[in-house]
Amino acid sequence: MASEDLVRIVESARDEIISLHQGLIRIPTINTGRIPTGNEKPAAELLAGKLRAEGIPAEVYESAPGRGNLVARLPGKTGSPRLLYMAHLDVVPVENESAWLYPPFSGTLADGRIWGRGASDDKAHATTATMALVLLKRAGVQLDGDLIFSACADEESGGRYGVGWMVENYPDLMRADWAVNEGGGNPIHTPSGLAYAFNVGEKGRLEVHITLRGTSAHAAHPWRGDNVLMKAAAALQRLGDYRPELDTSLSTFAEMARLYGLPTLTPHNLDQILSDMAERYPNEASTLRGLSRMTLTPTVLQAGVKSNSVPETAYLTCDVRTLPWQDDVYVREQVRRLLADIPGTEIEIEYTAVSNSSPYESPFVPKALEAARLALGGREFRPLPMLTIGFTDSRFLRPLGTQVYDFWPLPPEAELNAGIHGSNEFVEVETLLFQVRYLLALAQLALGGTDRTLDEL
Repeated sequence: MASEDLVRIVESARDEIISLHQGLIRIPTINTGRIPTGNEKPAAELLAGKLRAEGIPAEVYESAPGRGNLVARLPGKTGSPRLLYMAHLDVVPVENESAWLYPPFSGTLADGRIWGRGASDDKAHATTATMALVLLKRAGVQLDGDLIFSACADEESGGRYGVGWMVENYPDLMRADWAVNEGGGNPIHTPSGLAYAFNVGEKGRLEVHITLRGTSAHAAHPWRGDNVLMKAAAALQRLGDYRPELDTSLSTFAEMARLYGLPTLTPHNLDQILSDMAERYPNEASTLRGLSRMTLTPTVLQAGVKSNSVPETAYLTCDVRTLPWQDDVYVREQVRRLLADIPGTEIEIEYTAVSNSSPYESPFVPKALEAARLALGGREFRPLPMLTIGFTDSRFLRPLGTQVYDFWPLPPEAELNAGIHGSNEFVEVETLLFQVRYLLALAQLALGGTDRTLDEL
């Protein structure tokens, strides 16, 4: 298998890849988190139709009306091992369409980029995985193991109607030896050369719900009440002043220090070094900041029923991302200590995802790294084992025994600030082509097969 053969095969399908991706973006699969929402089924059916037309079995499973989950399988000669390509079809809402260069669901091709909500997160993975299966099938490549592809609903709201539902109801369809998913693969340009984030796990994600209580009164006589907004202001100040415990034990810190010529990173010197580093390497500094601490971020505040009434109750929600050793008991104690002197405070904690990981010492990891090297045309790079700072659907597969890695690399020249969850989201066409090359190489390296390989075509 040669890099030039991957380039040739994928380049021949350039227009087809672009067209499929545009069609996928043009289906608004907006997930507000409140049913009815999502509308992923038409997107899942679009991909299923593409795969079925090539003779690839593909089915769509509805977790709720309109919530479509696609699973396709390219059977191997022996059916083992099994490799799963994961993607999600839902997208976050668009807040302000007027801020976009092109309509957010137009899939406009301009300046070598395809623009639209979901262009990068995460329909790029759905398109590239679909096309990898299609090109393998057309080429007549006979793999030993099964190649599975899932494109599911609801990732942006926690996966309850997506991968979580599929694992609960159809675990055998989703079970694999290995899987790759979003969340990693960013190129890192260091003074010592090219590196890639290879994410083996992810931080935990919890929501802290804080209820604050005061006493209502007429707003013309505010002294007769106890305005809960003042308590909310005090709570926000304490949360904003929170200084989390720092942890630099992850091997990433030692490796990054070596690559950037930094002193040994410790909890005592970390923030000063990252502050200096951010001037030249803002993305890398931000990543290390997230990997070194729990974040406790106020995100939603609700209070008051009418403008002429002193509000009595306030509800404050915080997004929390934890390190592997920090559980809900730890989080509760941190919040309790912060708000201990604010009377009438109630704290509830809800888990979205427990911190989880897969072993870096897996036989699959060298295969994924070699596939990336082939997609890069043979260019060498250094892998950096990391945790995904956000959470993904990967956490649902690990309890099934699947080793999941958030490693779907971008080409070295890709722009990392691609408008994800913001305005003007896009994906570069070259990124799509690069990722199809990676997935083609990965399927052959991980699943084997000798009848016919891509470089013989």
